[in-house]
Amino acid sequence: MILTPKRTRHTRRQILVGLAFASALLASTQSFAAQKLLYRYVNEQGVKVLNHIIPPKYAQNGYEVINESGQVVRVVPPAPTEDEIAAANARRALQEEYKVLRRRYSNIEEIEEAKQRQLESVETSIAILRGNVSNLTGQIENHMSKAAAAERAGREVPEHVLTDLANSRAELTITEELMTIRQEERDKIVQKYDADIMTFVKGQSLEAQQLRNAQN
Repeated sequence: MILTPKRTRHTRRQILVGLAFASALLASTQSFAAQKLLYRYVNEQGVKVLNHIIPPKYAQNGYEVINESGQVVRVVPPAPTEDEIAAANARRALQEEYKVLRRRYSNIEEIEEAKQRQLESVETSIAILRGNVSNLTGQIENHMSKAAAAERAGREVPEHVLTDLANSRAELTITEELMTIRQEERDKIVQKYDADIMTFVKGQSLEAQQLRNAQN
């Protein structure tokens, strides 16, 4: 019986405090909502315009939001152009490629060394095939010489000479095709590693530029 009045007074006090806070918050919200914001933008004539609205065609060029006191409360930058978007995408792609290379190589010299190791193996194969082409060419000339000698003598060309000639020609065709494949492989290795070196150089330059921008 004695505790009831105290609890009632305490509850009323909390209610009054809550109402006062709510009133203050409402007044603050209404005051903020009542603020009139203006937009400053540049029109087609290059003249700065201050207005309570901003046409969409000017909004994409960037604008400033100004309060009643004349203070700039927000700056909206211009929308990026297609060229700027493409350049940003290219930078992101370059960064990703550079990260991959950085996990494999510490510097350009290591890329050059990897390139030379790949080329040495292919060049050795090409040299062997080139020697085979030379030998087969000599064999074909020899077989043709024998066939020509038989014809001049009025004899039929021996069957084994014709067979050897056909086999040598077929082997020469295969060998030349293999050499072409190896040469194309060599060219691809050169292109790949040269592209990696270019990416590494550009990536280092971009990284250094970003570091300078961060320091400034």
